Amino acid sequence: MLCGIRVDSGEKVFARNSDKSHGPFRCHGCKHELVIRKGRIKVHHFAHKPPFHCQRGKGESEAHRKCKETIYTKLKDLDHVKNIDVEADFGDVIADVYCLINNVPVAIEIQRSNLSVNEITSRTAAYERLGIHVLWLALFNDKLGDEKYSPKAWEKWCHAVYFGRVYYWLAGLTVVPVHFEEHKQYVESKSWYNEYGEEQYTGDYYKTSKRFKTLKIGKHLSLATDFKATFKKLWRGGSIFVPDCRIYSDNLRRWW
Repeated sequence: MLCGIRVDSGEKVFARNSDKSHGPFRCHGCKHELVIRKGRIKVHHFAHKPPFHCQRGKGESEAHRKCKETIYTKLKDLDHVKNIDVEADFGDVIADVYCLINNVPVAIEIQRSNLSVNEITSRTAAYERLGIHVLWLALFNDKLGDEKYSPKAWEKWCHAVYFGRVYYWLAGLTVVPVHFEEHKQYVESKSWYNEYGEEQYTGDYYKTSKRFKTLKIGKHLSLATDFKATFKKLWRGGSIFVPDCRIYSDNLRRWW
């Protein structure tokens, strides 16, 4: 967690602006004591003092914290961005970054590996009830440059929600949209002789892979200027269920 509650004042504070002498600190949710982590390399943050059972901050990687802090820092100085908060608590959901962009309420959520599709779906439905448009972001990974890509279940879910694209954070406020297209695999030709001495043939054709996708990468986008508020109607397809939801999606025409 980037933020904690300072016990003596009750105010929400950043770990980067605090030190141990300002403590004790507590978690906004479970009220359990927090310890401050400030090193020379990692993003400054708070962690629950063990033992604890709170889920806040669970599964956050260094990359996740860096992404969250960077987006908050870059957005807060823009004139058309108001009411910005990090780890904004709405009861049922805690937005990594929340703000009004051109008066549109937006929650930016950075996907964590320990979040299931069911949890993402539930959180997205909760934002709909709150009247908040949600943008799910993934962290860019080196495999996105491969010839073929095996998307995880949550990536397939995001692809369905955001009209055939998944957003990956690069740096600052820059994200890249990626479309998953069918991947064709070539089946080598081969021949053999059956019991009657007749030559048999198979292969020499392309088949659609069930596991892999071919990536179609779009142009770089800015979180501050290249997105709009959109409503997504309930949708079902195969194993994917998307509830009615308010989303924050890009202004691009299809590039695939």
